[in-house]
Amino acid sequence: MTSGLDDLAQRLVAAHDGGALVGPIAPELVPANIEEVYALQDRVIAHAGEVGGWKIMAGSEGEPLCAPVPANRYFEDGATLDAERHRHFLAEVEFAVKLGADLLPGQPAEAAIASVHPVLELIANPFVDRDATPRNIQLGDLQSNGAIVVGPALDRSIVEGLDTLNVGLLLDGNEVKTTDKGASWAAVVAALEWLAPHAQGRGMPLKAGQVIITGSRVLAPLDAARTVIGTLGQAGRVSARLTA
Repeated sequence: MTSGLDDLAQRLVAAHDGGALVGPIAPELVPANIEEVYALQDRVIAHAGEVGGWKIMAGSEGEPLCAPVPANRYFEDGATLDAERHRHFLAEVEFAVKLGADLLPGQPAEAAIASVHPVLELIANPFVDRDATPRNIQLGDLQSNGAIVVGPALDRSIVEGLDTLNVGLLLDGNEVKTTDKGASWAAVVAALEWLAPHAQGRGMPLKAGQVIITGSRVLAPLDAARTVIGTLGQAGRVSARLTA
């Protein structure tokens, strides 16, 4: 089974870079629980490259879901991405933190945060039939991460009203989704402090320079859009251009 999971992980990484789509997947390779989900993630990241950060859902009930993200899937604001090759199909606007120092288990998270940013996460589909693919496989595929575009640093005062911040998503200049509900700053900090020992226990500790995204605020299908813009109130924005 270990060799089977390793082969699956390699195929997932290749599919995110234009290789053959994955599926159907043998039942014995489907993670039975969250520990096995994370075991598959570990194999995926081993083939995808150095860790550039993490994704975690701040403010969720119970233990948060998370995934490491390869450094080669992070891009600067205004980047041009090949959506067809990398199979991006969904855009999310999120709030992120960038670490200025290593965050060790038991340390206060706020002291390690250098800056806060708007980000776009592009969700990708490496599967022959996504609807037929078990959720735990999708979670093991680094929660379907395809790319993260990091916008300019925001004024830190934005965190004071983070849970009611108006967030918007524009596709080809048209605003398609907005919300004024999301995780609070306290929830983000709590998620980071949960993540620090979790990441270290998996051999991927939180390091200075990493960017951690904290959960979708708004999302929508790309529907062949060529420009994607995310806004966090009047405080900042992040954009990407997609080619096909």
